[in-house]
Order: sequence, then C-alpha cells, then structure tokens
Amino acid sequence: MNKTNDDTVKITKAQEVHIPDLAQCHIKSFPGRFMTKMGYHWLCALYLFFIKHRGGICRVAVDTDGKVIGLAVGGDPHIRDEFLSLALFRYPHLIFWKFFSKQLVRRVLLQEIAMRLQRKRTAVRPDNAKAPNAGIRSGNLLSICVLPDYEGTGVAGKLIESFQLACKTEGYQRLTLSVLKQNSHAVAFYNKHGWHQSGTSGESVRFVLDL
Repeated sequence: MNKTNDDTVKITKAQEVHIPDLAQCHIKSFPGRFMTKMGYHWLCALYLFFIKHRGGICRVAVDTDGKVIGLAVGGDPHIRDEFLSLALFRYPHLIFWKFFSKQLVRRVLLQEIAMRLQRKRTAVRPDNAKAPNAGIRSGNLLSICVLPDYEGTGVAGKLIESFQLACKTEGYQRLTLSVLKQNSHAVAFYNKHGWHQSGTSGESVRFVLDL
C-alpha cells in the first residue's frame, strides 16, 4: 500500500473496544521488543490501563471497518511505571516465567529496578527542586506505530499531530520520548515533526517537543 486518504482513515480517541486491535498492532509493529515479549494478554492489560488512567492520552487510527491500523499512546510519564508496579502483584507468575525464560525480559526488568533505585537516590538530594524543568508540566509519548501495510502513507504523521494536540489541550507544556539509536527511520520521523534531540541514555536517543 503506497497511499491513503482522509476518507479511509480516521484518527480518534481509543476506547476499550479497540484493545484487542491495539495489542495486535503493537505485536506486529514491535516484534522482539520487551512489551511484545510479555505477550498479548499483557499488552491488553497495558493499553486498558492507559485508556482508563486519567492522565493517559490514547489515539488510534482506524480504517473504514473500524480496525485499528495505528496508535499513539502516552500522557502522564509515570503511567508505565504505575502499570509495572501494579503488574508485579497482578501477574507475578507471568513475570516470574518471562524473567527466567526470556533474556530480553530479564535484562529490561533488571534495568527497571536499577533505574528506580537511582531515581529514589536522586529524589532525596536537597538541590533536586532546583532542576531547570521544575514547574513545566511534561508528558511522554510511550508508543507510536502503524501496521506495516500503512507505513509511508502519512497515517503516522496524523497520529502524532493528533496526540500532540490532545496533550496540549490537557495542559501539557512539553513532551518527551526515547527511541533506539539504530532506528534511523524513527529518528528522521521525529525530526520531521519538530522534535529535538535532547541527549542520549544507553542505547536510546531522547527527544523533546515544546507545545
């Protein structure tokens, strides 16, 4: 598929009815990634959590049949951490199994633990309140993707524009995201849509957008 038009694709707020398609779209768009490795039911729980969370911003692109062909999800930057904390109690057996059976899952979960410990140490420093971004309400773009057949059609551009507008409407003044350094296509996409590189963290490049 090389092109699409405004009559065949609609950008709308995600609803619970979209959750199965959201999970499948994620799986097809992010093969081999941490959340995908956790499985379909994990992804359904993740997107339900974002849709129900008061700080969640969830936009989907749907075709004429109502099928989700793309998504842009984020909002409050703490939602993902909240979901992971809750999941430790709701899905302990799944996490335990994935931790010991999937090397990627084990590596990411250990990194999550290390980062949380680091954040706790940083939070108690007396000069923490003097951070340069203090007072700015920042949101986060966690995931944006379209099904492979819709890549290069302009759907992703409409999704990110809708997501940015929704975040601005909700009072966010700045958005952040991170992307793997080797994902040159995504890096070019964010540059095209006005995002600016703000640094690196491990294997990822951080981007920021002032709304």
